[in-house]
Amino acid sequence: MLESTSGALKKLLSGSGESFLRSGLGHTANIGEIFADLLTERQVSSADWIRSVGISKTYGYQILRGERRPGRDVVLRTALCLRLNLAGTQRLLALSGCGALYPKLRRDAALIFALDRGMSLLEAEELLSSLPERGLYPGDE
Repeated sequence: MLESTSGALKKLLSGSGESFLRSGLGHTANIGEIFADLLTERQVSSADWIRSVGISKTYGYQILRGERRPGRDVVLRTALCLRLNLAGTQRLLALSGCGALYPKLRRDAALIFALDRGMSLLEAEELLSSLPERGLYPGDE
């Protein structure tokens, strides 16, 4: 599992900060490692995750191997399927290189609301559809 940010910061700012930088312990995790760690933590298999977020097996395993970066909607579907809170979702978006949810955009505000209320992916999709806003799946216009 990846070292916590606070733990890495303590090592970096301690007297041994230079050795920490040279040791490789402060390596940057690729998005595949981050997703794999998250799935392990939530006790979700790779196959179940791929199925629940509605992506192809090839694309899903490329993400998990760090060969491809997930799109913003795949990250959001993952967050909703894994029932991440808003802070966890914003962090996953940032680590994935995707834009954070912005409450002044109605679609993003609806997703923030859904995450805050612990809604499932289906419930969030229904909320977006009722507004009407673009859904989280390709082709939802």
